[in-house]
This record gives sequence, C-alpha cells and structure tokens, in this order.
Amino acid sequence: MKKLRVLALFLLAVGLVSCRSYSGTSGSTGSTPLVQNAAVTGGKLSNGMSWLTMKNSEPENRIYLRLAVKAGAILEDDDQKGIAHLVEHMAFNGTEHFAKNDLIDYFESIGMSFGPEINAYTGFDETVYMLEIPADDPAILEQSLLVMRDWATGLSFDPVELDKERGVVLEEWRLGRGAGGRIQDKQIPFLLNGSRYAERLPIGDPEIIKHISRDRVVDFYRKWYRPELMSIILVGDADTTVLQKAVEASLGTIPTSASKQKRPEYTSKSEKKPAVLVIRDSEISYTTIQLMEQVRTVNTRTAADLRKQIASDMAFSIFNNRLAEKTLIANPQMLAAQAGMQKVAKPGTFSFLGMVPSEGNFTQAFKELLTELGRIELYGVTAAELEREKSSALDSITQAWLERDKLNSAGYAGALVQSELYGDVMISVQDRYDLYQSIVPQITLAELKTEIDRWYTGRGKLLLVTASEKTADIPSDSDLLSLWQNWKPETTLAAYTENNLDRPLYDLTGSGKILKEEIVSRNGIKQWTLSNGARVLVYPTAFKANEVLFTAFSKGGSSLSGDADYPSAAIATSFAQMSGLNGFSAVELQKKLAGKTVSVGTWLDESWEGVHGSSSAGDMETLFQLVNLSFTRPYFTADAFDALMSQLHTVVRSRQNEPNEVFSDLKRRLLYGTNVRRANFNEEIVTAMKAGNAETAYRQRFADAGDFTFVFVGSLDEPKLKQLVETYIAVLPSSGTKETARPLGINFPSGIREDTLRMGIDPKSQVFLAFGGKPITGERETELFKALNALLQIRLREVIREDMSGSYGVRVSGFLETYPESSFETSIEFGCEPGREESLSKAVFEQIEWLKSAPVPESYITKLRENWRRDQEEGLRNNRFWLNRIFSFSTEGRPLDGISATSDVTALLTGVRMQELAKKYFNTGNYVKAYLMPKK
Repeated sequence: MKKLRVLALFLLAVGLVSCRSYSGTSGSTGSTPLVQNAAVTGGKLSNGMSWLTMKNSEPENRIYLRLAVKAGAILEDDDQKGIAHLVEHMAFNGTEHFAKNDLIDYFESIGMSFGPEINAYTGFDETVYMLEIPADDPAILEQSLLVMRDWATGLSFDPVELDKERGVVLEEWRLGRGAGGRIQDKQIPFLLNGSRYAERLPIGDPEIIKHISRDRVVDFYRKWYRPELMSIILVGDADTTVLQKAVEASLGTIPTSASKQKRPEYTSKSEKKPAVLVIRDSEISYTTIQLMEQVRTVNTRTAADLRKQIASDMAFSIFNNRLAEKTLIANPQMLAAQAGMQKVAKPGTFSFLGMVPSEGNFTQAFKELLTELGRIELYGVTAAELEREKSSALDSITQAWLERDKLNSAGYAGALVQSELYGDVMISVQDRYDLYQSIVPQITLAELKTEIDRWYTGRGKLLLVTASEKTADIPSDSDLLSLWQNWKPETTLAAYTENNLDRPLYDLTGSGKILKEEIVSRNGIKQWTLSNGARVLVYPTAFKANEVLFTAFSKGGSSLSGDADYPSAAIATSFAQMSGLNGFSAVELQKKLAGKTVSVGTWLDESWEGVHGSSSAGDMETLFQLVNLSFTRPYFTADAFDALMSQLHTVVRSRQNEPNEVFSDLKRRLLYGTNVRRANFNEEIVTAMKAGNAETAYRQRFADAGDFTFVFVGSLDEPKLKQLVETYIAVLPSSGTKETARPLGINFPSGIREDTLRMGIDPKSQVFLAFGGKPITGERETELFKALNALLQIRLREVIREDMSGSYGVRVSGFLETYPESSFETSIEFGCEPGREESLSKAVFEQIEWLKSAPVPESYITKLRENWRRDQEEGLRNNRFWLNRIFSFSTEGRPLDGISATSDVTALLTGVRMQELAKKYFNTGNYVKAYLMPKK
C-alpha cells in the first residue's frame, strides 16, 4: 500500500537541539532539587574540560561518545556566518592524526557507518560530535578518543580539503531550499524579533561559505574551541574507571587555553504587540495557520519544575485530543491541528497552536480554532480527561521503570549532552518513577488550568500564515489582525462534553485450540498450529523486561482487487483506522485505552495484508482483544470517510505546486507508465475512491484468519500466551481457503528511459537513476543485494561528495522481491547544483563500471563484512530485529535458521562476488534517468 501523505504544519525545523520546556516561573523557594543519576561519574580535567561517564549495558558491546562544544552559530562574527557549521564539516576532512577522509575509513573498517554512528551537528549555541563504537577492543576506544582529541584541538584545515568541503556545505544549504527554506528565512526574524539569533541560522550565508578565507575559518576554531567550553561524554558497556582513565590519558593532554575569554550570552526579545506575518509562495502546498508566543525557557532542576512540566504536558495532550476530534468529523473545517511548546533557540521557547484549514474555509476554520482555544481557556479540562492523563502518565513511567536496566545508551548520552549544554538534570529512572508516583496523583484541575492560562497572553502575540500565491480565502493583514484580536464566540461557549465510554471494549465469547506445537528453527522459534488453520510463531526473549511485539500476515493484498477497485482498496486500512473499532470512534478508542501500553494497526500492500502491534506484558490481553476486533468488528463511518477524503483532496490538489511531488510523478511514469497501481494519488484516483468499496476490500482481506501467520516476540509468558491465543486467535473465522497474491506483470521497463522536469525557483537540481529487472537469485541473495547497494553508496560518497563536492549526500536504496514474481530495483538519488547533472551522472556510471571491472578491493569488503557483523551483533539482541527477520524470512519462504547465521553471509562477501553482483544488477544498457531542474 502507498503511504498516505500526512498533512503537516510548517513548524520550524532549523537543525536545532530541543529540550522539554514550558512557560512559567521556576520552582518555589525551598523546592527539592533534582539529583543527577548516581550512575553518572564526572569531573573536570586539569585543562578545564568537563567529562561524564556512565556504565550502561544496552546495547551490549557498544560505547557512545559525545563531544559537546559550547560554540555554535551565535558566536560567529558578521563575516563568518556559517563558519561554525563549516568547522564541523572539516572535522571529517583531515586532523592531526587522520589525513583527509582516513577518519571515516577507519570507522567504516570497524563496522560503523557514516551518518548513523559517525556524525555531528551544529546549532545556534553548540556543536556536538557523535561516535558509536564497539566496546570489545581497548585499541578502538583509544583510537576513538584520539579522534575526539583531534576534533577538540587538532583540525588541520588543509586548503584543498577546505575548498572541497565548501562545496559540500553549499549542497547542504541547497538541499534545504524550496518553499520550506524560504518560509524559514522569513519566520525566524519574525519570531526572534531582530535578535542576534535571527541573523545566525546555523546553515549560514552561502556567499560567505564560498569566499571566506582559511584564516577566518581557523580564527573561529582557535577562538571558541577551548577545553573549558567542552564536555566529553561516554556512555556504554564499559567500566567507568576504565573510561575515565582513557579520557584523562587522551584529552587531558590538551593544553589549557592561553587566555580565558568569557563566552557571551545572547537573548531574544519577545514581541510586545500582536503581529501578523502572511507568507505566500508559489510552491507552498496548502495553507497553515499558527498562533505563537515566546515564553521563558525554564530548565527542569527541582521537583516543582518537574511537576509543572508534567501538568503542562497533560494540558497539551488533552487539548490535542480535542483538536483531533475536530479533524475526524464530516466536512471538517480543520484537516490537521496541534498545540505544544517548541524551542527555536536557547532563550526562545514558543507556545504554538497550529492548524491546516480545509480548502476555501480559512475564516471559519480559524474561528473554530479560536473557539476551541477559548473553550479550554474558559473551562479548563474535565475530571475524566485529567484522570485519563494521570493513568497514562503513571503507566508510561511504570513501563520505563520496568525497562530501567534495558534503556539504550544513546538516550542517556543525549540526555547528558542536554544537561551539559542547557542545565536540565538527568535523574535516574528510579528517582523519576518515585517522583511521578508522588506528584501525578496530586495534580489538580486547577494546576492544569494555570498551565493553560500561561500558554498565551490574550490570544497570543504572533500569528503566522503560509499559503500558496493562488489561495484566495485569506483576509488582508489588517482584517486578519482584527479577526484574531477581536474574535468573540458566535454562541455562548459550553464546557467540553464527551460520550459515555463505560461499555466494554471487547464483548465476544468463544475459544479454539492449539492442535500442534513444534520447534521450527535452531534459534528456538516455536510454531503452534491452531484449530482454525492459522499458525503462530513464538520467540520468547529477555532483551527487554516488558516488551511484546506482534505482527500477522497473509497472502493476497490489493492484487486481488481489480483496477477499478484498487483506489478504494489502497485506503481501506486508513479508512478503518480513522473510523475506530467495535463502535468506538478513533478518538474514543484512544481514550478507552488510556493507561495501557498497547497499539494495534492493520496494513494492506500489493501482495500481503496484515496486522501489527505491541504492548507491555501486562497489557497483552488488550493487545489480543484489539487484534481479534480488527478481524471481527472493524468500524467504518461516513464521518471518517468524509474527513479522509477532505485530507486527500487537499493533498492531491496541492501536490502540483511542489516540484519534488511533480518530479515523483515523472519518476513513476518513467518506471511504470500510467499504471494506477504505481501512480501517486491524484485527483482522478481520489475521486474514484468509494467508501463501500474500501470497506468491502477490508472485509474481504480480513474475513478469513485461517491462512494468517501470527508472530509474537519479546517478554512472553508462554502459558498465558497459549491461553490468549486460544481465546482470541484460534476463535477467528476461517473458511479453510488458502489465498495467494495475483501476479500483476508490472515490470521494470526495457532499454533506456530519460526525461527532465523544469520546475522550481531555487538554484537546485535533483538526479534520479534506477536499475531493475528480474533477478536470478542465489544463496543469501537478499543480504548480498543489500550489501551491493551499501557498497555503491560508500563509493559514491567518496567520489560524488568528497572528491567532486557534487552533493551533500547520495542515497542508494533498493528492493529484491521473490513473491508473487521475482523483481529487483535499485535507485540512486542526490541533489546538486544546476548544470552539474550530466557530469555527476557520468561519474555514477563510471563507479558502476569500476565495480564491474575487477574484484572489489579488500578494504571495501572489510567494511561490508564488519558492518554486517556489527549490525547482526546488535540486532540479534533486539526484539524488533527478530520480529522483522521472522516476517521477512517467512514471506520469502526461507528457513528461519538463517536469521542468526552471520558467518554464512560474511563468507559470501568477497571481492569477486561483489563484482559478479554488480554485473548482474547494474545493466548500464537498461536504466531510467530523470532530472529535476529549476525553471530558470
């Protein structure tokens, strides 16, 4: 099934670090200070650098390193805009101990990937460098800390590499252009009210990046990269004493700063009078409205602070549930809506309330938004709403407490970075649990009302609207200001009410039997055959203390719907999800499940249909009830279908404004012609969607559970699981018929197909290349095909990004399928400067020919083997990994023994095999190529 594009608000995204913040004053005098997690040890080196270490064994054999530098874009001089970010890039392009890209080569050789495990980011106030490394070799830790030392004090700024990296940074800037970039250019100065932050976006000024001298780049590095402004953080599967000694031996040798220079702090002034900003752009897809107001950022340092944060989160959650109801009614005025807090800069936190109005209904939708805001401001929340939030908060913290020994080191490392940069206290899970048990039951309706009253002064100080240039229903700025500030409800506002939710979620009876039990793999995976013909695969693990993951699947999918019915089948599960279950609307169902850790959803793609979900061990019965009801009591309402159609019509009409969306249409036409099953949703397809046909497609696909396979992985109590399976799964209806998907014969085109779309006003192009066909599969072909694509991505990064400075990044992706027909496809995509499309495409083909010309060098094979081995090492201790692998191996008809057979794959990864695969899969006489270029 195609993923439905979700309407989203133009909330700011400027590559910044966020922390949970709220409006209001700090904790009361004498409030109990929060105490940092006792598992954290730390101190200062003699040069002034702070260090923090923490032992945590999830995942096993991994250490997460962070170097946090309190130097970001805000410290740049006027002629240095963007240099903090450029310095970050240069950290990967030559240091005292690693020439050019040797640093990336080293980490790839030990199985780590550039991007997921080797990365960095630059914000307004900080730059943070990140590594993930294996913990089983002291030499790797020593080498990694040497890298951190080089980043802190030993960047080489080789002139040749600097000039290359200017191009990469410019490509990153180019990647962020488009309507979103132009909106941000106008929103940031408006929000940050002429402050220094408004003039220091981390991406910088492209003209400065192009022309600034090496000396001025080095000036920033020497001035602000000082040990007293740095913190080194290590969290992972290692003794903290060992980590501390390693840090002291490596980073402790960095000289103390010759002169102490106080780091300046900057503020952001809040707007005093209500102000309106309407941004129109030819490429904006749909209208958005946002009310915003700057509030004081408050760090969570005391129990009182935490209480206010919890109350604020509860209030926003309740309000968002109310807004969601308004998007799921017939003829909705609001197609999407959301409220919350957003941090834009260190001193700039904003309360926001945003929405997407339905087409042609700007004024009415805005009034409805103000009505709901007025209602909650006047009456606050109800006792029932508060009790549900309390139940959810206590359940959430209980689940975290139960998993306290299984929490990921990456999360702890990130929290310690936030603590160092912004002053939030990282308390232990036990302390947080104890505080929640004390605080949450005591929170009152009045406290939530106090938090709601702090969201806005009046109706907010800032109103931002984004819209297409063609949109005709937006009032003038003066009329909009008047509508906003002078709004009064058309009728007397009444308090919020809701339907009675007391009736039971599940009201069916009956049971079936497990007829047969067997072990089907040496991994210990069990198979139960049920009395209705369904089978259940069970894999209990101890990877998490309280996690149950689930999926179910059956052959058929939308292939069994005719072409005329396909549009309706494509939205069948979305229609069901937006309607609800067993007579409960989607919003009512969410309320009914408050206080439970459980989720279930259905899916339908071309060849398969299925159900997926998860729960805590304690909520497993609710999980089973929801699964049963998804088969036996789906719910389809006219209001939900109307709301879904309103969203989809808005999406498809707006797509024609957006160059990347139109380019996506072009790519699909080149690959698949005009076949409706491969086309993006358009007005014709959406108009063809019928509620009755969508409901029929759903019921047909989920009417018979007898040919489904159900998979459960995680914290499983087998006796309890058997009882639940017999009560809720074995009882599902079955006809004894085994369906199969219908081959559709939609093949990759023969020969060479090329086209160019000229659209867009920014100086940016996009290149798309695809290879495909029918594979002749062999041993472990799926894994080898994935490795081939990874190899090509490594090579193209080296050539297209590093050598040619042609793109910020090249993405290589693909699929290999064997059911119901064998097919494969690899796509290569990247952005670039207009005019370089042909030369960079030629370079891609040259690298493909290089892969074919001789056995791939052993240095690349080492990277592939180590990456595969390390991924398996971590994955084999992860419930989600096992669930996904059991699913994929089952649907591909492969023995489940192969899931853990790591050495089988690494032995097949050879230079000769990669050369053979390149010849098989990259036929340079049969491909699709498309360019997106600016109109002018």
